[in-house]
Amino acid sequence: MLDRRHLLAAAAALPLATPLHAFGQTPPAGYGTPLRTSPFAPEVYRARRQRLMSELKGGVAVLYGAEAVVTDAPTAPPFTQNEDFAWLTGIVDEPGAVLVLAPTERTFREWLLLPSRNTEAERWEQERLPLGEEIERRTGFQRVARRGTLGSLVTSLASRSGELHYLGPIGSADAPVAKELELYGKVSARVPGARTVDSTAVLPRLRLVKEPREMELIRQAIAATRRGIEAGMRAVRPGMTEYQLKDIIEGEFKAAGARGLAFDSIVAAGRNNASLHYTAGDGPIRSGDLVLCDVGASMGHYASDITRTFPVDGRFTPEQRRVYETVLRAQEAARAKLRAGVMYEDLQETARAVIRQAGHGDDFYHGLGHFVGLNVHEGGDYSKPLPAGAVITIEPGIYMQSRGFGVRIEDDFLITATGSEHLSRDIPRTVEEIERFMAAGRT
Repeated sequence: MLDRRHLLAAAAALPLATPLHAFGQTPPAGYGTPLRTSPFAPEVYRARRQRLMSELKGGVAVLYGAEAVVTDAPTAPPFTQNEDFAWLTGIVDEPGAVLVLAPTERTFREWLLLPSRNTEAERWEQERLPLGEEIERRTGFQRVARRGTLGSLVTSLASRSGELHYLGPIGSADAPVAKELELYGKVSARVPGARTVDSTAVLPRLRLVKEPREMELIRQAIAATRRGIEAGMRAVRPGMTEYQLKDIIEGEFKAAGARGLAFDSIVAAGRNNASLHYTAGDGPIRSGDLVLCDVGASMGHYASDITRTFPVDGRFTPEQRRVYETVLRAQEAARAKLRAGVMYEDLQETARAVIRQAGHGDDFYHGLGHFVGLNVHEGGDYSKPLPAGAVITIEPGIYMQSRGFGVRIEDDFLITATGSEHLSRDIPRTVEEIERFMAAGRT
């Protein structure tokens, strides 16, 4: 259903009110969408598309961007672009866009297809660019056309190449059929011999190893996250609510220049932090509690993901300290083995062995970590040796609802040929560091 804004825009779009000259106008520089590629210049994304086409070698590949969210609610969630589409195009502010690649075509090998304009609706929402040189300059594409040409374009390309590359992801049998696969089925029914090729592993592999410019944004996201966590450690007091502490942490993300959140923050006190992905947030913070903060700022669309567990009163109880130091030993044991070529499952079993030896084998029941990038859970094949240049979390935990608390420690690491770089090392992490930092913040 349409919300009030969409209904008003639709009502305004009557033919009587549409000035014919408006369809040819180009907004001045700095106006209209797509506004620019983000966070990098168009040539960065052009080079990425060339890398992908070199991997595909031939055929046709179609990738749909995210659609706009239409809701009856008075406020709509912000538009979030499909990460694969964003990585290949830098187009993050344009819903309903489609990318078409044809590596072996003679002249034009890439197309950006955008939804048709409704200039009257744009008066209510956001102005969009007409087709022409300005939109090609801003996006860096050889050809920009309207989405209505998609079917005929792909059919024509497939009739020459005979292959349709599916870039993924793979969904479950109960999930809706991906738009790309639905399109390929229609094209194959009309182009004898055209076949769909499984290329789902290509983009995760290309995205996994981070470029230096991507690492700079991840480092900035971690710096903003550090600022938020440390502010939380200084501010926490008995009598606060989890929401109040979360607002302090997230406020510091914004003050540090973060674009937004890498994921919904988890701030859980007392028994609540024994729930792995606690989804509430209105619980009281009491004296004697541990507070678990699993948070991450987003900078230039790149994520961070860090967890710290700290005592509300500034000092761990003996039991809390024993559990915390067990989790820390497990993280350190896995970190010691982290380097290019190691298998993820070996890291996980190393951490699990430490926790099992301490008598908490049944209290650690999730994976050890995940890749990080444009998505906080970046795609990647965990069954293959870990590559140098990937960013991964190590986040063991012990969760004991019977004892009324849990502990998780999570840090971000850049995998290198000989080991790893501990990207979030400056955030207080050991018992001594946390207690010292919190004591200093209360004087």
